[in-house]
Amino acid sequence: MANKNAGGKDSITVIRPAKGFFSFKFKEFWGYRDLIFLFAKRNISVKYRQTILGPIWLVVMPILSSGVSSFVFGGIANIDSGDVPYFVFYFSAFVAWTFFSGCLGSTVSTFTENSSLFKKVWFPRLVVPVSKIFTELFKFAIYCVLLIVVLLIAYLAGADIKPVWSMFWLLPVLVVLMALLALGCGMIFSSLTAKYRDLSALVSTGISLWKYLTPVIYTVSSLTGFARYVCLINPMGPIIEAFRYICIGTGGEILPLYLLLSVAETFIILFIGIVVFSRKEKNFVDVV
Repeated sequence: MANKNAGGKDSITVIRPAKGFFSFKFKEFWGYRDLIFLFAKRNISVKYRQTILGPIWLVVMPILSSGVSSFVFGGIANIDSGDVPYFVFYFSAFVAWTFFSGCLGSTVSTFTENSSLFKKVWFPRLVVPVSKIFTELFKFAIYCVLLIVVLLIAYLAGADIKPVWSMFWLLPVLVVLMALLALGCGMIFSSLTAKYRDLSALVSTGISLWKYLTPVIYTVSSLTGFARYVCLINPMGPIIEAFRYICIGTGGEILPLYLLLSVAETFIILFIGIVVFSRKEKNFVDVV
């Protein structure tokens, strides 16, 4: 890359891949923060530009999905939801899970969807998956407004909705944990799918199965033995449980010990993800 130096002569800047086991440069990444928001804005506009309903899909789809799930799990399977309608019970966890699964699913395809861009211009590749997180945050904000409307309607209809106001400060922490966990997992899987494309289908299936290992359609208290243990060591388990409990005051509980375990698991996965992602971006062009 040629530039003019102080003497007016051309100078050349050579960009080489960083060396070492952990080569992530936060200062360099922070310098491209404006690009993150530009990518996020592009993602939002492109996704809904050529649709009939546009952003209205963000309201229609979660209601339809939650309605069908409530009929199947609450009506047919008759899963206990305590003193609140099953739709409210499910939707309060569905909002959080959809944010996590959306972040994970979108970051998995980082290398494959942006291969042409990565070959043309250089910038920290981590900018792309992080921009996906901000795109999902936009959707999550709309889902939260929808959740408030659902809770208000249920409360006015006589449902036993008792948000735990004293613990609302924990909600942003839970959202950050979900975003970081999804980012870490997404970077690991994106590094694998860059070379082995057929793994993307397996990842999609894995995300769906992960949902059933997480207390979205049930509560941790309804489980016993090995199933309960698996649900609790699942990093998303205590997070979803706490999120629902804070929002509706029932259908879950805050488990401090297992929340700390989720924090530890999240940062371990995030560290591994950054290392794997950084190493893969060095020779990405050679495997695409």
